[in-house]
Amino acid sequence: MDKLYYVIYRITNMLNGMIYIGQHTTTNPNDNYMGSGKYIGRAIKKYGVENFKKEILFECSSPEELNAKERELVNEEFINRKDTYNLVLGGIQGLSHD
Repeated sequence: MDKLYYVIYRITNMLNGMIYIGQHTTTNPNDNYMGSGKYIGRAIKKYGVENFKKEILFECSSPEELNAKERELVNEEFINRKDTYNLVLGGIQGLSHD
């Protein structure tokens, strides 16, 4: 079985500086996954994926650590900022595998 990577990533819109922070469980941390949030999805469709940069911020060792790290980063203060695409608090979504 392939190793699973539990990563926290940041996607930056290179045209306007807006950011999205999310989590992803995958066998390839450098895959093309660009988030599942409604606003980030709309922005990628509007501006084109070539205008976004994805960076891995953290690699965690378990789903629990992954959720805890996302909760720490994507808190109420973060989602209330005007420069983010995040709509909900971090660490409460299901994990996806690509």
